[in-house]
Amino acid sequence: MREKRSEGFTVSRRTFLGLSAGAAAAATAAYVIKWPHFDLGGAAEATEGVITEEWVPTSCLNCPTRCAVKVRVVNGKAVRIIGSTESDYSGGKTCPRSHVGLQVLYNPERFTRGPLIRKAGSAKGGVVDLERDFESPPAHLLWPEAISQVAARLKKTAPEKVLIIEGLNSTSNSDLICQFARTCSIVNLFPEDALETGADRLGKKMADGRLNSGYDLENSNYILAFGASILESERPLARNLRMWGKIRRERPNQAKVVVIDPRYSVTAAKADEWIPVNPGAEGALAMAMAHVIVDEGLYDADFIENWTSGFDQYRALLLSDFSPEALADMTGVDTSVVRRLAREFAASKPAIAWSGIGATRWPHGGQASHAIFCLNALVGSIDAPGGVLYQESPPYQDMPPATGAEPGISFREAANLVLNGGVDVIIGVNSNLIMAVPQKADWDEALKREDLYYVHIGPAVNEMVAYADVVLPSATYLEEWAYETALPGSGYAEARIKQPVVGPLHSSRQVGWILFDLVKEIHGETPASFDITSGDAQTFAEEFVKYRTEPLIDWGEFKKKGVWVGQAYEYAKDNPAKYNEIFQTGSGKFEFRSDDLPDVLTVQFSGDASRYPLKLVTYSPVLDVKDGNQNYPWAQEIFLVMHGYGWDILVEINAETARDLGISDRDMVWVESEVGRIKARARVFEGMVPGVVAMAVGQGHYACGKWADDIGVNPNEIIALDYDSLSGQAAFHATRVKVYKA
Repeated sequence: MREKRSEGFTVSRRTFLGLSAGAAAAATAAYVIKWPHFDLGGAAEATEGVITEEWVPTSCLNCPTRCAVKVRVVNGKAVRIIGSTESDYSGGKTCPRSHVGLQVLYNPERFTRGPLIRKAGSAKGGVVDLERDFESPPAHLLWPEAISQVAARLKKTAPEKVLIIEGLNSTSNSDLICQFARTCSIVNLFPEDALETGADRLGKKMADGRLNSGYDLENSNYILAFGASILESERPLARNLRMWGKIRRERPNQAKVVVIDPRYSVTAAKADEWIPVNPGAEGALAMAMAHVIVDEGLYDADFIENWTSGFDQYRALLLSDFSPEALADMTGVDTSVVRRLAREFAASKPAIAWSGIGATRWPHGGQASHAIFCLNALVGSIDAPGGVLYQESPPYQDMPPATGAEPGISFREAANLVLNGGVDVIIGVNSNLIMAVPQKADWDEALKREDLYYVHIGPAVNEMVAYADVVLPSATYLEEWAYETALPGSGYAEARIKQPVVGPLHSSRQVGWILFDLVKEIHGETPASFDITSGDAQTFAEEFVKYRTEPLIDWGEFKKKGVWVGQAYEYAKDNPAKYNEIFQTGSGKFEFRSDDLPDVLTVQFSGDASRYPLKLVTYSPVLDVKDGNQNYPWAQEIFLVMHGYGWDILVEINAETARDLGISDRDMVWVESEVGRIKARARVFEGMVPGVVAMAVGQGHYACGKWADDIGVNPNEIIALDYDSLSGQAAFHATRVKVYKA
């Protein structure tokens, strides 16, 4: 493994964890600009001899939170990114990921030759070699020829044989991708975001019929974080970081935080208590706590009586099968601790039971999410200050009608299509799906099919380019027009602008421009569903953003401020009539779905326990940039904050388990499942449940560039393909492994 370390960038774990969101970001920026090797396209030198300087309001896109930011542009070069004080959502702060935006913009692996078309006979898969595998159309035909080829292939392909894979995109580009799919009658649209959120969202929707619930962290007194790494990867990250500072340091009644997780995370290190739980038992533990609350009459009787349905059946289920004593072996948590936490939670209103990514990545993850969410209803924390809230959306101008069915499929449906040869054309928009899926080898074989036509839309080389027949280079988020909508967390609506801080680099085009050209070429004219602007493809993206945000704010003011904020949020707890609007279920109330809850008692793993005795869990560290790339040295340098470790990946293992296996700290080890094996360095510490190993995702690249390739490994490669039974999300935590010295 190559040694790649910067000079002078050393932030201790203690120092990093002690920083607030703003301070952490500022410290990160202060250190990372000392990076001596990464070429920012002249940006570093642009501050010397300043001729022109401006601060451009825009928004980030290095994770789904999409914070409002301002970018300092000197002599035409972007040189600094800070949070926007126009946005109260995260207190004008950002997380460390935002500063990596400069390296996203000036990534040396950006496409520079315009559209690329695969050479006849060149093999797909593996390492990407643009010179070897691709050719460019003649200069005067670069974009027209590429668009024409893609459109021609789509026109002769049945819509049900087309799959669109959507990576991390702006809100407006997501809206345009959906509109494109509707217009072309393409139902098979898979958002990669569902790989993390599908089970959790469905588990909550079962109760309230909504997909926009969030947590009022700012006003809460007690947080039970089930598998929720609030300070590392739970969305909305920057708001979480800022609100954490408020609830832990800036008010007299400090909130109590209890982290329930097999792994001692950054959040656990900063919490009041870490409760090590056996993997897959989070939902059962929530039910055991609910048993105590119901059995001892600690629930909010008024809310339960007036605004819930199915409580009697739920109560009977809890009292028959889910006592802390009955579930002690399964959860691994002492019964006295379970009872104490349940009583504290019920007595410390307002309180939150937060179901995180780590608690729902199981074959019954949707049921676990529902079980955890029901705790909030028991204590009356539904649409209450300091509890669950429902994010309002900006009143955008309506999209023009499109005739096609509403697109959207689950990961299970997408996997069945790809792995079983059910699609002939795939379009990936800012996607690097191959690095995010379990059992990667099967996907690799499927994507190398000679008769599969893959179109890659993105700004820089990544592993999915290895399968592309056509590459359409898109602009980064710092070069395009878009709007963003605040994720659930604040309650009140907020819209943010994206506007180019610099002109498009190379010959890249905005996603909106590409989609407009494609849909027009396919239909022979601009279809009514896209006929909302002057018809100029080059200005379509900007005109689309202006059209959609026109009801919110004057266009000139929006460009100047970068943010529109709605009215203060009104909680139904303060106005109970609002509950009639909140609950979109059959009963019009919060529904306890008891028929599904017994499934939380079943925890299944792939692999024979006698051969693979350990359980593997994965997590996303704070500097895992969510665009599917990691070719950013600023992110690599302190990739594993918890261990003060960068440029690699670790196998985190309990000291007792390691001792039994004859493994010492920093030994190179193999981690093997029934799917395959990978090699990494062991990190032996007490912060793991015995019999469990943890690995971060985000590394293991081989086709992204010098700052990402051959660094660490990708644990998804050895995770068996399984699904949440309800949502079809991948069950990333349901694989057994064995670990042995390399």
